[in-house]
Amino acid sequence: MFNSLPRSVYLILFVILTAGNISVYRTILAPQTLKTSVLEVGKKGSAILVRSSDGAIILIDTGPDASILRALGKELPPWQRKIDAVLLTSEKNSAVGGLPDVLSHYHVTQQISLTRDQRLTFGTDTYIDIEIRKNAPAGVFVSDGVSVHSIR
Repeated sequence: MFNSLPRSVYLILFVILTAGNISVYRTILAPQTLKTSVLEVGKKGSAILVRSSDGAIILIDTGPDASILRALGKELPPWQRKIDAVLLTSEKNSAVGGLPDVLSHYHVTQQISLTRDQRLTFGTDTYIDIEIRKNAPAGVFVSDGVSVHSIR
């Protein structure tokens, strides 16, 4: 039976199996990456949208007003109505003013405030570490240097 098939069938089958094998290994061994988008919201506001390779969505700050909804609409598909975490780095209106609008249009799983008692002066750097752990029950962690929050 196998001798009756032309060699081109074996060649095509070999190419298909090789391409499938390469695709599977690229998916399994893909590097853990974060895709970040800086969103311009309002006149003086900004927000950062972070998406992990496993699909976790994190919004850092919300900007001063409802213009965050337009910015999120450009970055997220229309059916995406869940945000895994909203991180608030300040109590200023330019960072949290759009929060009520985000909460009314998206299902936010966690809201994390990274503000501290000390006030940062203009020009002071704030560091937020986002770590992805593959094959862990909670695969995305956020740390502000004081505490660690599990996102997903």
